Amino acid sequence: MIEPADLPDRVDESELSAVLGPVLTRSAEGGVTVITRNGEPIAAVVSMRDLEAAEEEVDRRLAARERPTDDGTRTSLSDLLAEHFTVAGRDKRRQR
Repeated sequence: MIEPADLPDRVDESELSAVLGPVLTRSAEGGVTVITRNGEPIAAVVSMRDLEAAEEEVDRRLAARERPTDDGTRTSLSDLLAEHFTVAGRDKRRQR
């Protein structure tokens, strides 16, 4: 059996089932394993503690962001759609 310390930092998804136990042990101990597909990262296995800490940090930063004040201006859905789908007097939907 492979020891978590002997695992590479990246594991291809095709090899994951063979090393899942050590990957989970590594994550439980605070390590990270990146899962790849065709050499591109697609996921990461991290501990629940690290995931919760990351989520809390995102929440904290979102809460700290300045929110725009409401000036009372409202736009109807039809105006919004017309603005979004019309370019130089032509309907974008017809260009597809």
